[in-house]
Amino acid sequence: MWQYPPAAALVILAPGLLPFSYSTSFYWISFAVDVLTFVVLLVAARRRLVESGAAPAPAEATTERWAWARTQPWAAWVWTLGVALGGPIAYGRYDLIVTGVAVCALVLLVRADARPELDLTGARRRLWGGGGLLAFGAMLKIWPVLLLLCVGPGRRWREAWGAAVVTGTLILFGFWAGMPHALSFLNAQGGRGVEVESIAALPFHVASHHGWDGYVALNYGSMEYLGPHVNLAAKLCLIASALAFGWLVFWRLTARTWHDATTADAALVGVLLFVVTSRVISPQYMVWMVGLGAVCALHFGPRGGSVMRLPVVLVLIATALSCVEYPYWFDELLNAERGAVLLVTVRNVLLLGAAVIGASRLWRSTRAPAGAQGLAGGLRVLVAQAGSRSRSQEMSAP
Repeated sequence: MWQYPPAAALVILAPGLLPFSYSTSFYWISFAVDVLTFVVLLVAARRRLVESGAAPAPAEATTERWAWARTQPWAAWVWTLGVALGGPIAYGRYDLIVTGVAVCALVLLVRADARPELDLTGARRRLWGGGGLLAFGAMLKIWPVLLLLCVGPGRRWREAWGAAVVTGTLILFGFWAGMPHALSFLNAQGGRGVEVESIAALPFHVASHHGWDGYVALNYGSMEYLGPHVNLAAKLCLIASALAFGWLVFWRLTARTWHDATTADAALVGVLLFVVTSRVISPQYMVWMVGLGAVCALHFGPRGGSVMRLPVVLVLIATALSCVEYPYWFDELLNAERGAVLLVTVRNVLLLGAAVIGASRLWRSTRAPAGAQGLAGGLRVLVAQAGSRSRSQEMSAP
């Protein structure tokens, strides 16, 4: 049974269009998407630096120890480092392609949040483009649909959702009309067990050494625990995912203020919550959070509004640990050996910490009244400008 959304067939068939072997063609396509995503993030970061005035004057750059950090396109570097830390699995699965689509969509949506009143037509185009790309991404692999919950309020929400509904409906109808079992992904996951790398697998790793009558088997394309009490653990994961989704909806409905970085911050938090409560945490999932963290990094720096710096760092560390676990220690993990189980547990604790810290910071960042937040931001800008003038006077003094 086809377990992926129907547009995934396009990615699976695309390597056949290139004059190489299937695996080589797939790697080249992944590389092309990797480079394209890097360029999109680099251009967006440079534009953000110019518009925010974060680049220091030459004299200031020579007197400030960390002035160089203000001019760095951190979004592009987070993406580059994260993909590299992901190891060969980043190019070996189509999740990087899905993430590239989601990143491009999120960059458009974040751009639309930045002073839309100055360019209403351009903001509307970006909202429709971002919503359409998210719908296409969800037809490749379902998780990008979560990002629609993170779109800004009012007209922004209506425009993005309208584009997503129209695009998603057209794609679904087209595949339903032309591809057998195109909609089977909607009910193809019911028999999943608990994947050996998930948080819920830890009790079974321990129990396997104490007489538990279960086993590891290939199920739905991943190595999962099957046996007594596994169904209960899987149901608890689904309940946890539903609660996390409910929290995200509640946050979205009660958010009091919205700034430029909120859409990206909420996207990272939403996917983190989905991953840590999932029955499956495959190593290729890490690239999802790397991509969303890279978009958050568009708003890093002294005048940035993102509150996801620590969660992004935790995600990068967890990505490095995932690269060690798979493929190098995966056989040991299947046998529930102590070192491999400890490694995966540390990785999962980092992801859980990133999710909790990110959710807490996202909640607090959208609780303050808009006026108070604007006043605080204005004071920060005034202080920065005063410091810049003071340094310039010191440099010009005899």
